[in-house]
Amino acid sequence: MARSEPPGAGARTGLDPTVVGARIRARRKELGLTLQNVADRADVSKSLVSRIEIGKTWPSVGVLEQISAALSTTPRVFVSEDDAVDRPSSAADGDDPPRGADDAVHVVRRAARKSVTYPGGRHPLQLLTPDLQRPFEVTLAEENPGQWYDVARTAVEREEFALVLEGQYEIDVDGEVVSLDPGDSIYFSPGGPYRVRAVGPVPARAIWISTPPGF
Repeated sequence: MARSEPPGAGARTGLDPTVVGARIRARRKELGLTLQNVADRADVSKSLVSRIEIGKTWPSVGVLEQISAALSTTPRVFVSEDDAVDRPSSAADGDDPPRGADDAVHVVRRAARKSVTYPGGRHPLQLLTPDLQRPFEVTLAEENPGQWYDVARTAVEREEFALVLEGQYEIDVDGEVVSLDPGDSIYFSPGGPYRVRAVGPVPARAIWISTPPGF
């Protein structure tokens, strides 16, 4: 039975929910799917998908993950603040080249970085890789000390790495909380969602590397 909208689905971000909904609708139509098709694939109700598409409801992190998987893409495609973020192509466009197969050298200028707004209120992360069609993604996090943020990924097998540049972080991986100071780094392969927060008296900055790319 399809799951109903979970608590916290109304969390606000800096992105207009109608923009997120329009992107989801455009991707669904690109794939030739109906609202019911997406609902069945994502294990949510058809009415919830409809409300999300018209911008009446903010999807929770989990629901966004499920809908993204149903649409064969990643959550970042829908929540990026940059309209120029790469969108996945449909099968009708022909076979996609393997990720990272191009030999071009890509430079991302500071002023041209894309930013991504996460559901739940986390400060936007800056995307340091050119797009999300690579074997991994690199982001810059700049966060004020305070609340925990949940990080959920669609991939079952994934790897995460972080290097703290400034401030302090706490990361909760499978119930083990690790404290990190400037210059410290962490590598882990989470078995599910993990939590992260900045702590201490000053804002924190960190470089994050994730493979495969995803929310």
